[in-house]
Amino acid sequence: MHTAAHVIVGVAYSNFGVLITGGNITLEKGHLDFSFEKMDRELFEQIVADADKLAKEGHPVKIYYMKREDVLKTPGLVKLAEKLPPKIDVLRIVEIENIDIQADGGPHVANTKEIGTIKFLKAKNVGKGRKRIYYTVE
Repeated sequence: MHTAAHVIVGVAYSNFGVLITGGNITLEKGHLDFSFEKMDRELFEQIVADADKLAKEGHPVKIYYMKREDVLKTPGLVKLAEKLPPKIDVLRIVEIENIDIQADGGPHVANTKEIGTIKFLKAKNVGKGRKRIYYTVE
């Protein structure tokens, strides 16, 4: 679920430049809030479909560490709209080759082929600049 979230974020960020404004992941489903201004269910369905297609290609997931100051100076490493990474000297970086790279502490698979099928569940408008995509993996 967590690696699937990163693939969805990677597609949304690279195609539309939107940031993450919230999210939650459980064992059964997850949701991601993005800084989209307009609600567009078809677009959100396409983002998840594109994420599923990318994941099935089999991209390696790399984990390494960087100094906080270098993370903050590198465009695209922080994709949270309202938060900065914790104030620690060294941050864990998760890179899904050719899809996404960001500071992150969550659990991940070694390769996106391990995710399974990423499925769109629904979309919801949760406020200005906060459009939510619900997804699951099978």
